[in-house]
Amino acid sequence: MKSLKHRNNVEKAQLLAGLFPEEMPGILSDIAVRVDYLKEHREDLQKTWDNGLLTFLFWEDLAQRVEQAMEKYQSRLLERPRLFADQLFDGYNALFTVDCIVKYAEAGNGSRPFRLAVDMLFSYHG
Repeated sequence: MKSLKHRNNVEKAQLLAGLFPEEMPGILSDIAVRVDYLKEHREDLQKTWDNGLLTFLFWEDLAQRVEQAMEKYQSRLLERPRLFADQLFDGYNALFTVDCIVKYAEAGNGSRPFRLAVDMLFSYHG
């Protein structure tokens, strides 16, 4: 088995989805809410954007890509951990999706083991 530090985001997401399938509906719903919020508050968010590494337009593009994948694959994302991981955590999409999942867990959503797993998988910098 690969060590945690040798796993990429797709592998981590597939592991998370496989271990906690009951959490996937909440995660996808929360991501959709965050995408909608971004669209509804676009002007205000763009004015106050202070991420020096990413432009707001790039972040918005990532949110649109994730939204498109969610619309295209819908319930199949819930049924197939590999598809969930491939579509939402591959490449730059992972920047947006990991941010959403970490915020979801930090807000106290999901079971305690799920929140600990999110922290371990996506906040680990070993």
